[in-house]
Amino acid sequence: MKIDSKSLLYILMMATLGINTPLSIVGIISQISTHFHTSIAISGLYVSSFTFTIAVCGLFIPILFSKFERKITFVSILSVFAISNLVIVFSNSLSVSLFFRVLSAAFYPAFISIALTVCEEIAPEGEKQDYITKILLGISVGSIVGLPITTALGTVFGYQIAMLWIFAINFLTLTLILVFFPKIPGKSKRFDAPLSSLKSVEFVLASLGIVMMPIGASIVYNYMPYFLQTVSHIYTYNLSILLFVYGIISICGTWIGGKLILYKDKATLLIFQLVCGLVFSLFYLFAQYLIPVLMLFMIFGVLDGMGYNLIQYVEASVLPNSPELANGVFLSILNGGIAMGTAIGGFLVTDFGVMSIFVGGFAFLMVAFLMLYYVIEIMKINLKYG
Repeated sequence: MKIDSKSLLYILMMATLGINTPLSIVGIISQISTHFHTSIAISGLYVSSFTFTIAVCGLFIPILFSKFERKITFVSILSVFAISNLVIVFSNSLSVSLFFRVLSAAFYPAFISIALTVCEEIAPEGEKQDYITKILLGISVGSIVGLPITTALGTVFGYQIAMLWIFAINFLTLTLILVFFPKIPGKSKRFDAPLSSLKSVEFVLASLGIVMMPIGASIVYNYMPYFLQTVSHIYTYNLSILLFVYGIISICGTWIGGKLILYKDKATLLIFQLVCGLVFSLFYLFAQYLIPVLMLFMIFGVLDGMGYNLIQYVEASVLPNSPELANGVFLSILNGGIAMGTAIGGFLVTDFGVMSIFVGGFAFLMVAFLMLYYVIEIMKINLKYG
């Protein structure tokens, strides 16, 4: 059965959306606590275990899977997700559920990394970045659309029903891949050659620079609801609507980021840090004024969505000969940066108050700008579309 590249792209996009739904249980931490009879703190660790596992496994799991036939890889990983989530639905043991949550998360980087690689391979000439952007949109939509659905189901029907929905979407995407996706051979046959690329000065400095971006953004984003409640006095229903609109705008930002990279990659990478730093500064200055805060929040939504493209593009540029490794490192940097930013933001809020998140976010964005300026303008790394 022959399927055109567009159809394959949308099947992969749907599968990417589905494999991101386990991230959406962040909205039902209290229901998790009730189900497992444990504290909110332990439930929070249970939720974040998925992200931490991705950050670690993204550095090597994609390389291990790169040599295998693509359809077998996708079916195997989606099967692990479906089985893991089905076990979690019926498990009352936190230890068992944690094991299967971590197990599925360990294979997540291989799926996303190879999906990004395959979509670039099947893309018509001149449309590679558009195809990559659509897979990144799948990541965004999976988290943004999955969050309100999972939260609503968990709140009304409980944790197990919310997990049953996650199993259902995973099983649906598994069926799509199994029925419609063709066989595509793997590429890499040796592991040592791609991993040797991690020793280059360009890779190290570019990665250190780009990881500052999700750290800075996460410091602000993860504590923005708290800021909106305590400073802007936006609560419950209005806050939920605002966060949903933010999510939709960030999806648009992912699309815009892909277009800007194609148009002016160097300028986009550098100006992004300055614009985002400016937005954080304006948040700090106009925190007491509701209308400016809402406008800045929407602008931040666009910038936050763009970040997916920028991180992936930098890693693809410094690791041009190993796309699976580049995409795996992208996932590690994204998720590791989010985890570190969340931790740093919590420290800042606890010790210095909620307004300090904007100072912290600004500081990390400026470090990102300086380091990226050095590797792009001084070291003159070869950008992918440069």
